[in-house]
Amino acid sequence: MEKKRAVIFDLDGTILETTADIGLALGKTFGTVFTDAQTASFVGRGLRNAVIAAASFLGIDDFDADILTERLIDFYRQVPVLHTHPFPGVVELLRSLNAREIPVCVYSNKEQDLAEKVLGICFPDIRFSMIVGMHGGYEAKPSSQAVDAFCKKTGIEKADMLYVGDSEVDFKTAENSGVDYQILTWGMRSKENLLGSGVPQEALIPDLSGLEDYFI
Repeated sequence: MEKKRAVIFDLDGTILETTADIGLALGKTFGTVFTDAQTASFVGRGLRNAVIAAASFLGIDDFDADILTERLIDFYRQVPVLHTHPFPGVVELLRSLNAREIPVCVYSNKEQDLAEKVLGICFPDIRFSMIVGMHGGYEAKPSSQAVDAFCKKTGIEKADMLYVGDSEVDFKTAENSGVDYQILTWGMRSKENLLGSGVPQEALIPDLSGLEDYFI
């Protein structure tokens, strides 16, 4: 892979382990308790889809997805960072990218204000060139719209960007955008699940070691 000049990170399951806090809010929404594995299977396509997946898992047929999503977001906003923490090596990598003036974008299907709040709490000293969340002015993943906007903002071509995510949604986003990508296996999806979703074996990485070498 050629050297890159910018990077786009997914948030949940890629740079931050957020499963427990999302699961806490989701559990309060439905009045139950979800395991981390269950929560991980629900998320990845926005909180509304997580609500729908959780309801289906519980066998609930009659529900208002919009009302439950608002309830979930309210609970999540109250306690966005209790158990959430960066994955190993993430802080060091982001600091290195900042020091080398590599533009960093975070592209999430989490609500815009929640994405900004969680990143601000967990990475107070990191500069993000662009943070994109749900309802932040761009189409949700797997749309390429935010990637296009990041290219325009930085003046960097797609050939010079790397996308790093942890799910089939991230894989499809990168494919739709026409950028090179690496997909982590430590996040919301297992290696087997990712391979079954069409992610190439050679694109899978177990951690961030060596990722710095991709950048100029």
